[in-house]
Amino acid sequence: MKGKLDFRSPELSKRMNRLIQNFGKRFVKKKLKRLQEMYGIEVIEVNPSYTSQECSSCGYVDRKNRKDTQTFECKLCGKKTNAQVNGARNILRRASLLGLIKTTATKKQVLSVLIKKHIEKLKGCNSAALDILKGNPYYRNYLDGYPKPCGSGNKFL
Repeated sequence: MKGKLDFRSPELSKRMNRLIQNFGKRFVKKKLKRLQEMYGIEVIEVNPSYTSQECSSCGYVDRKNRKDTQTFECKLCGKKTNAQVNGARNILRRASLLGLIKTTATKKQVLSVLIKKHIEKLKGCNSAALDILKGNPYYRNYLDGYPKPCGSGNKFL
């Protein structure tokens, strides 16, 4: 599995960046194709949008989840892990979402699918605190029409 490869450099001219970008992608694709033929490895291209912000445990997406290049801490479920490991788990899981998230989808489209899938999981009184979701700008447009809190806490129905 792989995300989109970017070989550009701000120190190079526009023309040189275009040449390197095209050569680099072509070279990597040929190499992956050879490995696929030689060893029977399945190569799947996935859309990498938000893989560094999405919790691999609960699916909550928040830019605050990614503290730095090494640390990931979910603001919803509290899971703490290495940021690269979390991102890799999300990329692995994305392979099963190919029907929902196309490799050509825009970041906005990917975010919409992720948020809807996460909110769908949250139906039930033992779900995430509504206050956390309301405070996340990614979720603002998706909470309307969802069940109101049940019981005494800020939980979904």
